[in-house]
Amino acid sequence: MDSRQHAPLPINPVGDLLRGWRNRRAMSQADLAFEAGISIKHLSYVETGKAAGSRDILLQLAAALGLSLRDRNALLEAGGFARQYGERDLSAPEVADAKRAIDLLLRRHEPFPAIVTDRRWNVMQANRAASRLMMMLLGEERMTRPLNHMRMFLAPDELRPFVVDWPDVAAALLARARHEAMAAPLDLALQSTWRELLKLPDLPTPQLNETDAPGPLCEVRLKKDDVSIGLIGAVLTLGTPQDVTLQELRVEMFMPADAASEAALTAFAAQDA
Repeated sequence: MDSRQHAPLPINPVGDLLRGWRNRRAMSQADLAFEAGISIKHLSYVETGKAAGSRDILLQLAAALGLSLRDRNALLEAGGFARQYGERDLSAPEVADAKRAIDLLLRRHEPFPAIVTDRRWNVMQANRAASRLMMMLLGEERMTRPLNHMRMFLAPDELRPFVVDWPDVAAALLARARHEAMAAPLDLALQSTWRELLKLPDLPTPQLNETDAPGPLCEVRLKKDDVSIGLIGAVLTLGTPQDVTLQELRVEMFMPADAASEAALTAFAAQDA
């Protein structure tokens, strides 16, 4: 992944970035200055370009704004500084401990589905239960090609035909996707994926409420022939990673919504044993 893939920066990049993030969080200059522990005057000078923020000041402001590690790197680069946070592949030795923890989490969640997605909702890993369920619904050939969690539920030729009450599920997923995309306006890769999703046919209108974050749980019922499985999904993130890739990973854990669904998933696992 390329952490330098950002939108073109304006003439006063640091000031415009700070104002944009501050406005999206409904923070005044006084609010941000207080949270960052600097004077309002100095913040005003940094935002207008009258003064250059030091590396430490920019990191203080980024922390006060609650920026992602990717956005903190972007702010530092806009100020003429090197990136602070690395962006490693999951196969890198430096993230081996985190990778082992994720692998264990996926295994321990059996016989219930769990997947790992990146910031663009691409499926990076899936446990055996998730692979079994997707294979049953989508077929063996589809499983040979890359999967995208959002597209799987929203595209007409993937999971959509098997989702009960699909308009409600799609609206909830679009609200979540839009919230994540709007929180990272400089991430061109994510913005491109979001625009691709919006081109899919017959989507419900996404919610436009900027202040309400999507809930942590989402319920979906999948039905194919005489098999019906209800799932409640929860999104987990890693604690306090110092790596861009790890911070952007999402572990999607799906629990059975009722006893019948639990029995069905357990039976599928026994058949595959």
